[in-house]
Formats: sequence, C-alpha cells, structure tokens
Amino acid sequence: MKTVKQVAPLPGVSVRTLHYYDELGLLTPSEVTAAGYRLYGDDKLERLQQILFYRELELPLAQIRAILSSPDFDRRAALGQHLAALESRRQRLDRLIETARATLAADKGGTKMTDREKFEGFKQEQLAHNEAAHGKETRQRWGDEA
Repeated sequence: MKTVKQVAPLPGVSVRTLHYYDELGLLTPSEVTAAGYRLYGDDKLERLQQILFYRELELPLAQIRAILSSPDFDRRAALGQHLAALESRRQRLDRLIETARATLAADKGGTKMTDREKFEGFKQEQLAHNEAAHGKETRQRWGDEA
C-alpha cells in the first residue's frame, strides 16, 4: 500500500489531483488509516493508469468515471483501444511535423511548396474522419471505386 505522497510522483500528478479524484469518486483509496491517510493498493494504481490514459485522450472526468464504473469494463480491451488511439495520434502528429519541416525547409531554401504539399498533413485527418463517418454508406451507394 502506498500513501498519496508516494503515489503522486509516480505519474507526476499532484497530491491535490489525487484528493480531487477521491472527491469525485473516480479514484477512491483502498483504505484510509485512523490518522486519515489515504492508502492505495495495486488495483488503485492500475485504475489511476487507466484514468491518465483517458485524460491523455481528452475525455472529461465524468465520462471516465462512467466508463471505469461500468460493469462490462474490460481493462485489457481498454488498453488495446488506448494503444490504437495513441498510435493514431502519433501518426497524425508525425504527418503534421513533416509538413512543418517541409514548410521551414521551403522557407529557408526558397523553394516553393505546392498547395497540396502545404496541406497534406491536415488533409489526412479529414480523410480519416470522413471515412469513419461516411465510408460505409458511400461504398454502399456508389461502390468502392467512387
């Protein structure tokens, strides 16, 4: 069992954050000593990791609490989803970084980027969004070629 002061530095959160998560019922301690110290076991540290993964994906705390409190929550499945989402975000950031590098190189070297090259990194995100939102319907209506 670890105290709040021992847990907080592990992920780099403040003691106040852990107290706030307790107030919200998001991360309650495993036990509270007679002196009022909050103690966290391994299961609570795993829950904190899940909370931080969801925070990294910018989910609001109320939604995280609902997800983690759901009776059908599957930690392994959630970890797989976190990994996929983070890898997708990394790919998007890599594209944007390459676009920024190319823009800087063009500015320094005096070469001109095409309009398409200027926006290639941004376009991929929109294509992925459109595919997720409308891809199935589009293929059903007009086929794979369209």
